[in-house]
Parts: sequence; structure tokens; C-alpha cells
Amino acid sequence: RLRFSHFATRATLTVALVLSAVLVASASQAAGFGPVLTGGAARPAASADSRGKVRFHKPRIHRMLIPFGAKRRHEMADYSRRHYGKREWRLKHPKVIVEHYAVAGSVKSIFRTFAPDRPDVELGELPNVCSHFAVSSSGRIYQFVPLEKRCRHTVGLNDVAIGIEHVGFSDGDVMGNRRERRASLKLTRWLRCRFDIRIRNVIGHNESLSSRYHHELVPSLKNQTHGDMRPATMKKYRHLLRKSGRC
Repeated sequence: RLRFSHFATRATLTVALVLSAVLVASASQAAGFGPVLTGGAARPAASADSRGKVRFHKPRIHRMLIPFGAKRRHEMADYSRRHYGKREWRLKHPKVIVEHYAVAGSVKSIFRTFAPDRPDVELGELPNVCSHFAVSSSGRIYQFVPLEKRCRHTVGLNDVAIGIEHVGFSDGDVMGNRRERRASLKLTRWLRCRFDIRIRNVIGHNESLSSRYHHELVPSLKNQTHGDMRPATMKKYRHLLRKSGRC
């Protein structure tokens, strides 16, 4: 009797533990923290940070960092003081993502433009212009500058904006290339989810003057912008971004 009672108790405990594990796994999967089973294969769901907020997975990013040492940081801080009123080179709380096309046929060409620290050809200021990322025509994503550093890519927004360049010579080159467009949306979705940036604050360079965060202290540059990624293009882009899912 003692042996049977001992065996029954162990069996009951084993069944209880198995049922408990199944219930915990089911609850975790439903909450988005566990693997999602699709067609019999396990795929990772969106991850969650320490606060329980669901994040999209980071896309594959190839690092191709431009030189951004002490000299360039010093120049970026001075630029920020002239244009925004505060001497700072760090990008602490990005509020905007600005999409560009580079008027270039390759990522290497974009890199060669950004890497040398020389006065830019348009405004003649230091540091040289740059963006944080570039998307190639084949859909590969490259990072030029760490996200904690400011880049000169959009007048009036460089203190609050992440810049994304795209290989191409027109809006149509970007939107008409399925691989490039898909990679761009993946990158932008991850960035906006990471920094809690609203879709309305994902803008094209041509929309910079209408951004609520635009501010420029240099009088001659208060209305300066570029023609890339116009409102009609970005309306379609934001629509696709919205369809890609919430954060």
C-alpha cells in the first residue's frame, strides 16, 4: 500500500507539472512572447523589451561605418549650436525618420560622398553631410553612422531625425523597386517601433518644412528643403508602413 501510494503521488505530481508547463507555454505564445507555429515550423514572434512592449525584430543590417571621430563630433556640436541653439552631437531622442533618395547608383557611391570630412558642396559647412542608413537596389541595408550620433541630412531636423538614403535617382526608383522598397519598410518599421515614432513623423525630405519638429535658426535656411520623396510618394509609403503592422 505504501509503495502504491508513493507511486500514485509521483504520477499525480508529474501530470500536474506537465499540464502547468503546457498552460504557461500557451499563455506565452498568445501574448506574443513565444514561438509562433506556422505550417509546422517554429518562427520567432516579435520580441518584448523589459517593459513588456512588443518590438519587431531588427532586420539584417550590414555595418559600413564612416569615420566619425572626435573632430567630426566637435564639428557636429558646433553645427547644432549654430542651427538649433544648443551645442550637442548626440542624437538622444529621435522623433522623426526622414526618407531620401541619394541621386547615386550604388551604396559605395553614397559612402564615398559621406566618408570624407570636408565642407559639403551645397552649403559649405562642416561636418560633411551623412545619413544613418542606406538601402541598396538589391534590398541590402547598410548602416553608416551609429544611432546615438547626429547626421547632417535634413536642414531643420538634424537634431531629432534619423536619415535613410536609398540608391536611386527619383522617387520612382525607390518605390518601383520591390526589393528596395520592402527592405526600406522593414528598416523604418523597426526604427519607428524602437523609438516610438509615429507613422505621421516618417516623412520624405521634401516634407521637412511641414514637420512639427522643424526648427532652424539660420534665417537663410528657414525655408530650405530638397525635392526627394515628395508628399504623394510618402502617402503611399506611409500606407504600406501602416499595413505592415503596429508596434
